[in-house]
This record gives sequence, structure tokens and C-alpha cells, in this order.
Amino acid sequence: MTLKFIDGFEGYNDFDDLEKVFVGSVATGDYYSFPTGRRAGTKCLNWNGHDTTRYTSDLKFPIANGAFISDEEIIFGFSFKVIDYDLTYACEFDFLNANSGGVRLRFNNGGENIIFYRSHISMYQVGTINYDMNTWYYIEVKCKMGKPGYIIVHLDEQEVLNYAGDTMWSGDTFFSQGSWRFEKRWDISIDDLYIAGSEGSYNNDFLGDIRIDTINPNGAGNHTDLTPSAGSNYECVDEVVVDNSDYVEGINAGDIDSYSYSDVPTDIDDSAIFGIGLRNIAQRTAASDNIKIDGLIRTGSTDYNASVDLSLQDNWASKDFIFERDPSDSNVWTQAKINACEFGVEVA
Repeated sequence: MTLKFIDGFEGYNDFDDLEKVFVGSVATGDYYSFPTGRRAGTKCLNWNGHDTTRYTSDLKFPIANGAFISDEEIIFGFSFKVIDYDLTYACEFDFLNANSGGVRLRFNNGGENIIFYRSHISMYQVGTINYDMNTWYYIEVKCKMGKPGYIIVHLDEQEVLNYAGDTMWSGDTFFSQGSWRFEKRWDISIDDLYIAGSEGSYNNDFLGDIRIDTINPNGAGNHTDLTPSAGSNYECVDEVVVDNSDYVEGINAGDIDSYSYSDVPTDIDDSAIFGIGLRNIAQRTAASDNIKIDGLIRTGSTDYNASVDLSLQDNWASKDFIFERDPSDSNVWTQAKINACEFGVEVA
């Protein structure tokens, strides 16, 4: 699978919500918020370390072990807007291997530019791009880990940096970790994030300035095998913002819940639908350590599962399933196809 992760930051109210998806993140200070994003009616992620004391937060991206194979390129993009910056500390964005080789984007402590480095340890500067304050941009980076490797950067779909040379300090050529490091008095907003790889038949290169839209359950589907904590099954999972006060649960392999969903926004261009992500916030409550879930799509009276089952943890955490193509015909998604689907989960 080429597309690894997408997030439009719609389903969060605070850091506790964010941590269910960006598992293992560390925050000091309550400085995350989710104001209006790039488009009206949407949200973005905002970090505003509005204090003279040094507050630091590491937001860890949900990259599973084995998500990238050896020598696979990483391609990622996100929109950003810098509102204010700190003169002492910089914000940093990393995708690295186990020995901290890879690519680092440093939002400079002088403001108004991003410095690109190869690897964390050697910190060899490979280029700089400039931006204006209080302005939304879309940045994309493609990096090949290796000796030699390369780093290519697009800003608003225009190439602004192309570096060929060493992109690792030592170790292997697997991307295995990624994080945002927010520092002190920065005020910066992030939106429409994607992470992809080069292995696969599609979504294996720059996607361009993309948008990520979120839809939520609005009715019962064909399957209601799971037990609701209260009320109807779909009413336990239809909240716009993450909320584990109500839920559905099941223990028997093969139990399925599916739900109807609201339609996608009508202004989406069918040719620009790169895939869909099905997010389940779930946890294991049984003592057994082999409880898993599988993502499910129902279309045309047929159920289709994701390619991989995911194990559950003892705490609430996101389990995301990416469907890059319509499983019923292996063709691209369209508005009509998505609107005709039920989405859900199966106990595996």
C-alpha cells in the first residue's frame, strides 16, 4: 500500500484526543487547539506556545514498524501557516531511520524560512526555502534514504529544492519514525497532512496541494452485531469529535457493525480523490492478547475487508485503514461511489 496516513484534524478538541491517533506523543503545556482550517467549516492543528518558559511538545506520527520497506522513498505533504515564531528555538519536522538518518525540516528560529537537513545527527544543511508570515502554503517533500539519496521539495506544487547526496548517517534505509517538535513561543498551524511511499501502483509520487475531508456515521447499516453501550449502535459512534463515553463492543470473531454515512462535500473533484481512510478509535478490554479488528466497506450488497487486521491496545487508540481504490472494482473512488457505501468494523 502506498498511501500510509492522512489527517485533516477534524475530530479533535484537545491534546488527549490527538494522542489517541498520534500515540506516544509528549506534550508539556496545554497549547494545542483546533481552530478553523484552510477552508471554512474545517479545522486545523494549531500549536501556540504563548509563554516565556520553554515548553516543548513532540508529536509522533503513527508510522507502524514495517510501513516502509528498505530503499522506499517517503513522500509527505501538509499545509502550514506561521503566525509567530521564537527567536531562540526552532520547530522541527523529522522523518528518520532507527539511527536518526533521513530528512529534517527546521522552521528557523529567525522566522520566515525553512532549512532542510540530511539526517538528524550530521545535520548537514542542503537548502533553504522562504515563506511569508500569516499565509497558508502547501509543502511536499520526497526523500530517498541512502548514500547517496536525495531530497526534493515542492512549495505550492513548484519545485524549490533538489538535493542529491547522502541522506543518512548510518544504519538501514527504512523510514521508521517521524515527529513534529514544537518549541516555546511558536504560533503555527498545520492542515491536510498526508504520508505516502513509493512502492505501489498509485499515490507513489507528489500528490499536489490536497484537501482532506471528513464524514461521519448518520444511520444504521446492514450489520449491527456489536453491542452498544446505550441506544442504537450508530449513535455510539456518530460524534464529530472523539468521544469514548459511548461505544460498541464485541468479542466474537466475525461480528460486524456497519453504518451509513453523510455524503461527501459536493465540491470535491472526482479526479482528485486519492483514497479514503477509515478511522476506528478502539481498545481491548478482554484479557486475550489476540483481539484484532478489520476495516470494512459494504457496497453493492457485498462486504469488503481491509488487507490487514490490526491488534488492539489496552487504551483507546486509533486504528486507521486506508482504501486507495474501490474494492468492488479496483478502480478510483468517486463521490457517487463513496456516498453509496456503508463503512464499519469487524472483529477478527
